[in-house]
Amino acid sequence: MSIFSKTRLCTFNLIIVSIVLLFACSETEIIDPPVEDPQTMDIDPDKIVNINTNAIKGPMYSFWSTRPMVNQTRFNSANFRADIESIKPYTNNYNLVRMLGGRLDDKNTFYQGVDASGDIVTDFSGLITSMQNFMQTGFKPRIVLDNVPWEMSPPRLEDTYGNSKPPVDYNLWRQYINAFLQTLVDEFGMEEVKTWRFRVGTEPNFSPDHWRGTKNEYFRHYDITVDEVLQVIPDAIIGPGNLLTEGVATFTTELIDHCATGTNYATGEQGTKMDFFSISYYEKIDQNTVKLPGVAESYRNKLNSYSQFSNIPFDIQEFGMLRDENGKRGISLADATELGASWYATIADMAYQYGITEIYDWGQEVEASSLPQGRKNVTSMLQMMEGGDRVEAATSSSGFVGAIPVVKDEKIYVLIYNHNPSRTSTSSRTLYPRIRGGEITDSKEWTMNEWTVDKTHGVFMHELYKDVIDAGVPVTNGRIYGNRPSDYFQEGWIDVLNSNLDKYQMLAELPQTVTDSLVEVSDENIALEIDLEPHSVKLIELTPK
Repeated sequence: MSIFSKTRLCTFNLIIVSIVLLFACSETEIIDPPVEDPQTMDIDPDKIVNINTNAIKGPMYSFWSTRPMVNQTRFNSANFRADIESIKPYTNNYNLVRMLGGRLDDKNTFYQGVDASGDIVTDFSGLITSMQNFMQTGFKPRIVLDNVPWEMSPPRLEDTYGNSKPPVDYNLWRQYINAFLQTLVDEFGMEEVKTWRFRVGTEPNFSPDHWRGTKNEYFRHYDITVDEVLQVIPDAIIGPGNLLTEGVATFTTELIDHCATGTNYATGEQGTKMDFFSISYYEKIDQNTVKLPGVAESYRNKLNSYSQFSNIPFDIQEFGMLRDENGKRGISLADATELGASWYATIADMAYQYGITEIYDWGQEVEASSLPQGRKNVTSMLQMMEGGDRVEAATSSSGFVGAIPVVKDEKIYVLIYNHNPSRTSTSSRTLYPRIRGGEITDSKEWTMNEWTVDKTHGVFMHELYKDVIDAGVPVTNGRIYGNRPSDYFQEGWIDVLNSNLDKYQMLAELPQTVTDSLVEVSDENIALEIDLEPHSVKLIELTPK
């Protein structure tokens, strides 16, 4: 007879919190199996997830290992370098933006004009210092060749992110790109630098914020820049700027067409080297949806239409939840509660579906601490599955609910999620995974472990908000529940955070909610029943006994 495993939620008693923190995760209960065989019960077929471990979909790869950085000089601080040691378990690369100058803060003024002969004058001493300090961290750099130095496109016109105009003289731009790259090669060696990625621009279809030129002027800028990069680094890994995917975008897939079949502005030949392609993707909670399928599909289809681009990396190089349910923005680029966690699991499933290679992440910790957001715990779940084989999961369930099953080291993992775009949703779900395949027939008994993220598991933001409000800290009209509480609370919230840090640390940890529950095989299937809160993610680990 199959064992029907069912979990009940742990709850935290906020009045006697010291007792709760000690025993909360031990309250999970395994329900005795029903008398009726679950495979013969009258179950709504829309709630069944059919998992076939024999049908391999592809590798369970890490898409979460790159973090953007707007100012590479931050690596000059020993304290900053020490602080980011904690992200190494899930971060490998830093994407370094606006390194060439043209910044509102006037950093990176390496370009010093031209001499009497018309040759450029540069001072890259600051670049060498910041990159030497960066390399001490052990992360791999990715270099963004975006803003043009102010002096190359006069008069100075300050847009949202600095200089968004193309250079007036592309001979000077070529000299500058050449000198910039040669400096990196001289300092770190060709064998190292040719393993770095180079991106030409940032959201070049976002005018005027990132690009004041026309579409064709960007195509020309890309072609010329790529050509000059290849003069210095013939094997360079290079691609265009990440395309904005909002309605104000001035062009979309035409860039792929140009790189595939267009006339190269620099060489006069057909096509331009493009080793990866990328977009930006920001969700807005107030829109009550997940729009990634509509965003990703057209780009994936266009890339697949050209054989030379069908297998190149397709990335999201800017990513987050831009607004809360009240339409408020802030410095926060994520929701730090269970809503952000279930959304992230939904995005992960879609990323594998559309072949998205990487999703650059601004950070998964909460401001002024190393405490994880709810979705950081989802990343921890994904890391447990990393390196395995993703297998088929078929369901007709409506809404943003689903499963990512993986076979790894003789174990079966199933990440199951229920996401509702509205924070106030009460739409709990019950799913019934049915697992079959060779792994199941090889063993008749299995043990099950489970980890959970929902409102009362692996999330501390609600308790922080309660404590800060109880402490009388004034609130603003800003964004709520973002990863930066300073968007909503005025000065004083950090004192509350620090005074209750041990409590928040325990609440923020990813809790194991089932331990070594026995699961039997019936009719060469494992049948489970999984209850999911309105914003919930669970990881099931099945091990042959």
